Parts: sequence; structure tokens; C-alpha cells
Amino acid sequence: RHEFHQEIHARPQMKRGPLAAAWLCGALGLSWQLLTVHFNYGDNLTALFCHGSQFPLPPGLAAEHIYVFPHSGGYDGQSYHYMAHDPLDRGDIGHAVPDPSLRYPRILLPAMAHLLAFGRTEWIDVSYLLCGLLFLGLGAHWLAQLLARIGVHPLWAVLYVAVPVAIVSLDRMLVDLAVASLALGFAVYLDADADSPWKLYLVLAAAALCRESGFLLFAAYAIRLLALRRYRRVAVFATALLPAALWTLWVRGTLPGGAALGPHSLFPVWGMLQSVLHPRPYAFSAPVVAVIRTLWWAQLAGIVLSIALAFGNWRKLGADAIRNACFLWACFGIMLPPGVYDDPFAGARILAPLLLFQFLQPGRLTCLPLLLVTPRVWLELTPQVLGILRGLV
Repeated sequence: RHEFHQEIHARPQMKRGPLAAAWLCGALGLSWQLLTVHFNYGDNLTALFCHGSQFPLPPGLAAEHIYVFPHSGGYDGQSYHYMAHDPLDRGDIGHAVPDPSLRYPRILLPAMAHLLAFGRTEWIDVSYLLCGLLFLGLGAHWLAQLLARIGVHPLWAVLYVAVPVAIVSLDRMLVDLAVASLALGFAVYLDADADSPWKLYLVLAAAALCRESGFLLFAAYAIRLLALRRYRRVAVFATALLPAALWTLWVRGTLPGGAALGPHSLFPVWGMLQSVLHPRPYAFSAPVVAVIRTLWWAQLAGIVLSIALAFGNWRKLGADAIRNACFLWACFGIMLPPGVYDDPFAGARILAPLLLFQFLQPGRLTCLPLLLVTPRVWLELTPQVLGILRGLV
């Protein structure tokens, strides 16, 4: 009877912990965005999309007075900004996306923002911000549940906001946070597969619509089902990919733009090797450049270690869907093209599911990749932090 009362008392705490973590994490994420927009960008919210001067702005968004970074090609968020305003590429806004064949298949977050704003131009930017925060909260909620399973207090999930994929996605309005959060939901709902399979189904469908790497979650689950000889279930869950597959076919057949990936992507570790042979130049003093390079080497070491750990478990592939996912993301990681690993943000966010899954696994080295990857990302955000501190003081 005593154990029964303890279990009844623990259930509300298990529910409140993840919920509290989600709200606190979302509040911290919103605080970061509002502070940096206010003190660093003169209250111009569009600065978060990181538009660069090298790409002309579409006339259809002239009324927004978009913040443009000079002498810059911008970042991925500028494409998702245009997609949120023009999800079907009907006008000059959608036509302004520089690489539509790569970006437009990643429609989930821009489409959610467009629908939440009811298509009204003046609401879409705020709507996009709120959708990003929604995935931040969901990720913290699912992470809290995973932490509770390994005996860690769920409120530690509040730190999800400081994980590279979260803080970078909030700072640049990227879709990678949504993919990482859905990957955490995938890990949560694997155990609930028998009781509520529809949750796992929705996570797989959403992940595939969010980014091409989202398909890897289904592949990891399908390998598990095949190992268990549950062939009918593979066929049923394969239908979760239909929306993403049909949308991608429409994009590739309708929108202009070349192939998203070139022949260089056929050579493993080529992109990683290029980042080592041709490091990114920095116009800073020698001591500052030394710090940047040291942290970059630590970041690359963390990614290499993460990939090595995933490949080291290849004999255990099968019924463990998380190990399957780690292996598949490691394969994806060694095929990433040049220009990814010399970007301090790119590798850390694209491989975020791999880093998070390993961080939650037992072992001496499994925490190390995420810890090695993080400092270089934080260093890149230092000017914004200093700008906020100067404004507050």
C-alpha cells in the first residue's frame, strides 16, 4: 500500500516536471530573442532571419523594412522567411529563395507559421517566431521525460535552450531545432508504440516534412521493425512519409533550381577534409584567431568522436531504434558537402539528433561529443551577448 501511494504521488510530479521545463525553456528562448533584437538590432525582428546584402530583397516585402547584414550572403533563415510568406512560391517573395530545390522541401515550419498567421503578411514573422518556440518547448518537454527515465531531474531539460541546435535555430530562425525536438519525441514515443502509435506516426510525418534528414527517423524505426519481423507495421508507418514525398516531388518538378547536392557529395568525409585543408579565414588578432581555431578543432573532434561511436555500434543495429538512428546520422554526417564543417553552426545543428541521442546514452564517452561541440557555437554568439550586457548596464 505504501508503494502504491508513492506511485500515485509521483505521477503528478512526473507530469509537472516536463511541463515546467517546457515553459521555462520557452521563456528563456523568447527572452534571448527579445533581448538581442532590442539591444543589437534596434527592435527589428527581421534581423533574426539574417538577410544578407548579396541577395536582393523581394519588392513584396518592402513594407517590412527588413534588417540586412552588409557584405554578407546571409544565412538559411532568410529562405525560410520567404517561404513562410509564400509557401507555394506564387510570387516574387517565393522566387527570391536562392536555392528552392533545397529549401522548399523543408516546408513544415514555414507552413505552420503561414497557417498560424492566417496568411496575413504583418503577422507571419511573429508567427514564425512562436512556432520555433513551440518546438523548443516540445523538445524540452520530451527531453525532460527522457532524463527522468535515466534518473535525472526533469527540470534539467531547461538547459535545452543552450544546446547548439536550439540557440542557433532561435538566433537564425532555422528548421533544425524542429528536427532535433522531433527526434527527442521519437525516442519518447518508441516505448509507447503499442499504446499510442499515432503519436509516433505524427512525429515521423512531421520530421520528414521538416528536413530531408527527418527521413532517417523512419529508416531507423523501419530497421527495428524488420529486425522484429513486423513487416505489416513497416508498410503502415511508411505512409507517414507520403506527405513529404509528394511535396518534394512537386517541388522538384515545379520550382526552378539546380540539384541540391552535387557530385562531391558522393565522396565520404570530403566536406570534412576540405574544412581541414582550407580553414575559414578570420580578420582578428592572432590571440583571438588562436582561440577560435582551438575551439573549432575541439568541435570537429567532437563530431568525429560522435560519428566513430555510432559506427562502433554497427553490430548492435536492429531492434534498438536509437542506435539505428545514430548510425544513420553518422552516415549522413560523413556525406555532408564542403562548406558545412567550416561553419561553426552547421555541423553542430545538422547532427544534433546524433549528439543528443548519444548524450542520453550510458557510457564514458557518450557525453563528450556534445560538450566538445558546444563552446565554439557559444563563442560565435559572444558579440551579441556583449551587446545585450552593454545595453543592460
